[in-house]
Amino acid sequence: MMFNIPEYENVFRIPEKIFDLFLVQVYIIHERKNEGKAREDHTERDGKEDLRMAEKNNSLEKALTVLDLFQLQRRITLTSAAQETGYSTAAVSRIFNSLESTGYVYRDKLDGGYYLADKVYLLGRSTNLKQQLVNVIDEPIARLCMRTGLSVTVSIRDRVNSVTAMRKDPKRGLFLTSNVADSISLNCSASGKVLTAFSTDPDKLIESINYVALTRKTITDKEEFRKHISLVKSEGIAFDMEEITEGLVCTSVPVLSMDGTAICSISVSGYKERMLRELYATISKVKDTARECSRILAGEKQ
Repeated sequence: MMFNIPEYENVFRIPEKIFDLFLVQVYIIHERKNEGKAREDHTERDGKEDLRMAEKNNSLEKALTVLDLFQLQRRITLTSAAQETGYSTAAVSRIFNSLESTGYVYRDKLDGGYYLADKVYLLGRSTNLKQQLVNVIDEPIARLCMRTGLSVTVSIRDRVNSVTAMRKDPKRGLFLTSNVADSISLNCSASGKVLTAFSTDPDKLIESINYVALTRKTITDKEEFRKHISLVKSEGIAFDMEEITEGLVCTSVPVLSMDGTAICSISVSGYKERMLRELYATISKVKDTARECSRILAGEKQ
């Protein structure tokens, strides 16, 4: 491991726009050109635009119909999708290509099947991803809390902030959070670093973050943070060494989707002395739990 734990001062702590491609296709109409032309030209152009709108609406409906198939089965093939929907194989192939390019499905190169990707989990942010995570991964999070005797937090990303979805405390048990204090800039926390490193576009996030400082140890330099995120990505783990609160230390790992991006993060935190003393044992337990949660969210049998 590249992290030098004793020198902790130098250690680094499902929405995005929904159906971007299809909503843009449905709702954006190109600006009309040549306003000075005769009325018949306008009428002809408007008729063509109405036709294009109808075609794009039809494309959106077909794509949503294909996505609906994942409610009944985890793996979908071109053949099965064509049979279930009645669409041609060529049409289904085009739909899957669009869904894959925009991050909604993932094609397994070994078995050729399509699976839901991380963006589908991110859709839950428009509904209630927090509650969904509680329902699905509550048990492994509870076990981690019991095994470590430390506070365990599950976080999701909302644009350039890390948002606490749920937290388990060995004394208080499970509680959900929803106040402003539980949304924090990605540069400040271990969870934020993990959610940045394992996002679909880390460089874009790094450019967009508001680099606030909560303590003198918070990383506020963009280029320093960029190097830091590169190390987080290679090591698969991040640390908050008193970067949010003096005296508190946190370690965080990602819960990964099948395409390698983070659905959420799992963090364990405690007072500095205890965390540094038990850090390596804690890291192993957190990573085990994250892998278990990834399998659960992927629908794999335990």
